[in-house]
Amino acid sequence: MTRPTTDQPPAAWWRSARRHKAAGTRVAGPVLVTGAASGIGRETALAFARSGSPVLAVDIDEAGARATAGDCARAGPPADAYVVDVADRQAVVDLAEKVHAIHGPLEVLVNNAGVGMSGRFLDVEPADWDWILGINLMGVIHGCQAFGPAMVACGRGHIVNMASGLAYTPTASEGAYVTTKAAVLAFSRCLRADWHRHGVGVSVICPGIVNTPILTRARFRGTQADPAQVRRLAAVFRRRNYPPSRVATAILAAVEHDRAVVPVSPEARLGWALHRILPVAVSDLLARAGARRD
Repeated sequence: MTRPTTDQPPAAWWRSARRHKAAGTRVAGPVLVTGAASGIGRETALAFARSGSPVLAVDIDEAGARATAGDCARAGPPADAYVVDVADRQAVVDLAEKVHAIHGPLEVLVNNAGVGMSGRFLDVEPADWDWILGINLMGVIHGCQAFGPAMVACGRGHIVNMASGLAYTPTASEGAYVTTKAAVLAFSRCLRADWHRHGVGVSVICPGIVNTPILTRARFRGTQADPAQVRRLAAVFRRRNYPPSRVATAILAAVEHDRAVVPVSPEARLGWALHRILPVAVSDLLARAGARRD
């Protein structure tokens, strides 16, 4: 089910947006961001709002989506909030119909919603695979299927899909997560090639270790679920303390410059460089070395 969480009529929404534009603020919207209640999604929504774009904050967390939309409206043009489960294809289709009726075709779609999972293959249940594939991969595809055709018809727009630095860094204990993010990376590059002729850009973002709430909603299986192991992982994120606002800045730059693959953070950039130059045998050894440390 999807539903808007503000009551502002469409005409009032766009009249206010035009006032911002008349005042000299760039309005590149509407910009829709999924997973906008917290972390990278929230910072991305706020960054677009500050740049003058009307933002649609989308999340399964209604209170979080409302809070982000409210902050975006205070920072820039009008903003709206919607509730949707991106794994639910029909719900995303319904959302697109509602958004197009109220706001028109998107200028930018940021498929950011995602979840984490850590566990060896034999410890991960089929239901876990359904869960993470449904959100991390199919959520991205659902967004592109629902909102992309209107962009193609207009001959403009930009799609940003969220992958990860692990998309090109195999590990023994994050097989399910890596699989989804590697698929998003491959899908995004294919879609970029496909829709280039239609004037629609596609970028894929590959962050490294970013200090977000992703671990609080992640699933841990087998030995990875040991509380001490979870605490150690959380400590790594806290010590690294790489802010999600840096990823948001990279996303805006990717849209502005139509960048294809955007590793964010030093470890992600290093991983991307090594992925491109190291023989497969060496990356296999590195993955096995990481497995022995678990």
